[in-house]
Amino acid sequence: MERSRSSWVIYLSLGCALLFMLIPFPLEWRIFRPDIATLTLFYWVLALPQRVGVTTAFVLGLGQDLIEGSPLGLSSLGLMVSVLVLLSNYQRIRQFDGVQQSLMMLVLLMLASGAEQWLRNGLGMPGLPWLGLVGLFCSTFCWLVVREILRLLRRYYEVT
Repeated sequence: MERSRSSWVIYLSLGCALLFMLIPFPLEWRIFRPDIATLTLFYWVLALPQRVGVTTAFVLGLGQDLIEGSPLGLSSLGLMVSVLVLLSNYQRIRQFDGVQQSLMMLVLLMLASGAEQWLRNGLGMPGLPWLGLVGLFCSTFCWLVVREILRLLRRYYEVT
């Protein structure tokens, strides 16, 4: 496929990851929901840093805010900062094995959540409970699965 036609795979996967946020979970299980949209963004930044970057992180953050019903831009700052860290270290992180990459994703997810919590405190909004960290750990465990699925998609559609 041509390069111009293969970019739809990136945006379709990010859109599907946002749709994952709309799947209803029982109240008791919501703390275990992994952040698939952010993991998908991190994968594309690692795989194609020349095509996916801070602008994509900003738009994805706006989409997350629209879905969650929070003020626009609340998630965007944390995602943009995490993507900047990822862009400055992507060559090193690519060389890590699966466990090290998963731990790095945990650090980046905590950075994004910390920035979001900081903005929530600044706006006087109620903070996220400490049980929200359970979702970050679930996201860490899901990283390897998300990475393999998106890698298969990237190779099948020859996204470069």
